[in-house]
Amino acid sequence: MQGSFRLGRIFGLSIEIHYTWFIVFALVALSLTLGLFPQFFPNLPLWYSWVLGIAVTVLFFASVLAHELSHSLVARTQGIEISSITLFIFGGVARMTEEPRKPSAEFKMAAAGPAASIALGVFFWALSYLLQIQGASQPVWVASRWLGYINLVLAVFNLVPGLPLDGGRLFRATLWHFSGDLRRATHIASIGGQVFGYLLMACGFFNLFARPSGWIYGLWWIFIGWFVVEAARSSYQQMLLRRALSGLSVRSIMTPEVTTVSPDITLQELVENYFLRLNYAAFPVTTGGEIRGMAELSHVRQVPRERWASTRVADVVEPLKPSQLLKPSDDAWEALSRMASTGQGRILVTEGGSLVGIVSRTNVMRLLRTKLELGL
Repeated sequence: MQGSFRLGRIFGLSIEIHYTWFIVFALVALSLTLGLFPQFFPNLPLWYSWVLGIAVTVLFFASVLAHELSHSLVARTQGIEISSITLFIFGGVARMTEEPRKPSAEFKMAAAGPAASIALGVFFWALSYLLQIQGASQPVWVASRWLGYINLVLAVFNLVPGLPLDGGRLFRATLWHFSGDLRRATHIASIGGQVFGYLLMACGFFNLFARPSGWIYGLWWIFIGWFVVEAARSSYQQMLLRRALSGLSVRSIMTPEVTTVSPDITLQELVENYFLRLNYAAFPVTTGGEIRGMAELSHVRQVPRERWASTRVADVVEPLKPSQLLKPSDDAWEALSRMASTGQGRILVTEGGSLVGIVSRTNVMRLLRTKLELGL
């Protein structure tokens, strides 16, 4: 997801936080601090309510992270690599580098998340009774019980048989196992997710009009329902795209003739002779066959126009990131997913340290259009 920053690594997995996560973190903390705790404990000091609310919110999102980690660790045992886990407004998502190749692998991976949430729910629920017996502060054991309850709710919610939820993946894996048809299984599971999403939106509208006091919850359910519907549709479209590009290498879709620029030319020359004349948004910068980076429009915009004639490309170009490079043997699907996840429109193709081509969204979409017209 664009707009994310890395928090750290756990078990070798990159843990990232999307900026939307802060919105839901604040909403959960506020609902606990100013809603739940004052309702049950009206005499609770405000500072205590805030400390407890923030602590419980952190533990809640730690539970969400544990849910995603369980998916990722089981995926590894099935030979599926997970590149990162991102926490965002709707919880968390683990980014797979490839889809499961067998129904059994998908079933095990999908089941791991709800199983972890159920285990956490039971743990926090049991902990609340233990704290109560030991005479702990009532707000503390009530908070523990809430964590147990919310983890069980998370498990049940995720077991709904519709994509993109875990239950949808379990449902798809089952259909896939018995029918042997992944496309049809994905289509049915996607419809299940869309139906569930529309039901959530209907509940949201009901709260808006039947219960004016519950308008916040109504908007939230509408928002979640919309996300589920769009994600369910996207799951099916992604599967179709993956199947269309499966077995194709980057070499088969790349453009081998690449226009490069020298790091010694000025930004004025870059604009006049390349950006305006060739109408591309970025050009590889090379010296003696060695790639120095990509000269992009954004680099030029950062420099005042009166300095274009005195500023060289070498002064503004940035070193390439691994995400900006592909090998000719890489899968075409990897090229498309890389461009989608990073927001880049073009990725360089290198072999033995030399630039051998460039692949763009246009290359991929042209291939998809041809396959569609031929009915392939």
